Amino acid sequence: MRETLEATPSIRRPTDSQPHSQEVLAPFERALSAHDLFAALRVLNGSTRYRFTGVYSFEPGIVKSVVLYDRDNPHRRTGDDVPWFDSYCMLTAENGAECDIENSLVDARLSVHAARLKVLSYCAVLLRTPSGEELGTLCHYDVIARKTDPGVFDGLRACRPAVEVCLWEHLKVRLHALPPD
Repeated sequence: MRETLEATPSIRRPTDSQPHSQEVLAPFERALSAHDLFAALRVLNGSTRYRFTGVYSFEPGIVKSVVLYDRDNPHRRTGDDVPWFDSYCMLTAENGAECDIENSLVDARLSVHAARLKVLSYCAVLLRTPSGEELGTLCHYDVIARKTDPGVFDGLRACRPAVEVCLWEHLKVRLHALPPD
């Protein structure tokens, strides 16, 4: 996979942005204007205490890591793909909007979840195609429990439209590259 994902330079701005999200969105947009989603995720991650910030796409039976920023390993560019039922991204899709897990060890929804001992905190917004279909997630997560700071979801929501464009363009390019049946 290419190390950068191209995006169209025009980005839809949310109408209800909070000051925090505007502080995140401007440098995020600058990174995207260079067609570098990885750099943009690094910017977004810098506005949080989470170790990881990633973009994941939904594929049959799996949640695929598209781009990942890991604060402790800044040269790593993708994460592991995760079986659908073992992912927290599935919970985001089921909710239809977003998901917040501050401590998986005490979260009743996760008492038997496969990831609960590995990923203790997670927050995500759902990404959609232009026609409204579920596409993937933009998320922060960590291997330690973290309280979701005020403004974290504002930042995710503010950056979501630009990430949706990037991911949709990436997936269209990938689909066109497949050989015909």
